[in-house]
Amino acid sequence: MGRIRNQKLKISDAFHKLFQLVKTLRRKCPWDRRQTLATIKNNVIEEAYEVLAAIEKQDRTALKEEIGDLLFLGFFLCSLMEKKGITPTEIIQDTITKYKLKHPHVFRSRKFRNTEEIVKFWHSSKKDIFEGIPESLPALMAAKLIQERAARVGFDWADAQGPLQKLVEEIKELEKAGSRRERVDELGDLLFSCVNLARHLKIDPEDALRKANRKFVNRFRTMQRKLIKTRLASSSVTLEEMDKIWNEVKNSKR
Repeated sequence: MGRIRNQKLKISDAFHKLFQLVKTLRRKCPWDRRQTLATIKNNVIEEAYEVLAAIEKQDRTALKEEIGDLLFLGFFLCSLMEKKGITPTEIIQDTITKYKLKHPHVFRSRKFRNTEEIVKFWHSSKKDIFEGIPESLPALMAAKLIQERAARVGFDWADAQGPLQKLVEEIKELEKAGSRRERVDELGDLLFSCVNLARHLKIDPEDALRKANRKFVNRFRTMQRKLIKTRLASSSVTLEEMDKIWNEVKNSKR
């Protein structure tokens, strides 16, 4: 018990030191002193994605660093909230209360048969099923969450065949689109249908697109290296020549 108590004290002391560091920077650093909730919001998004990148790379050193940066920003936001009359203690206590209420199966006698029932309980108190989906989320991620919420009330395809057929339908509608406004509208529907198909195939569309981006960049770089070896500049190579090398790179990776 003594070891656990000492560990808790160490965590508490570390958090206290981190918050004091934030307070010191807010007093003495011109850049930190100038920050507001509005100016720091992009940093929060960037740091969250850096954590995501470290998770995908399975890089322990990077994870430790990026999670630390995210914790730092959390305390930085707490410091900014103090100017609005909200203390870090209030934020922490409200968070503890919120998550205890969200987990009655852990802190009370409520019983759930599976994780699906737990998720259903979390959303049962919401008047609007789309409540809590931030507009600032990446569009693919938001589309997936919107579709999942609609599916919970029964608005969903029975299997992947439905969204697959819808995808074909949306492509045809895009081909028929005349004006730019119609093309934007139909392309949005097409992308939304792609997300729906990904969801039914149990594939995270954001993750799939990130991998596709990475794959394209790697193949393109390999193609450029091959062009340099053959002493051809990409600016003077025809599309047919580039396409030939591209297919060679693509086939070599299989």
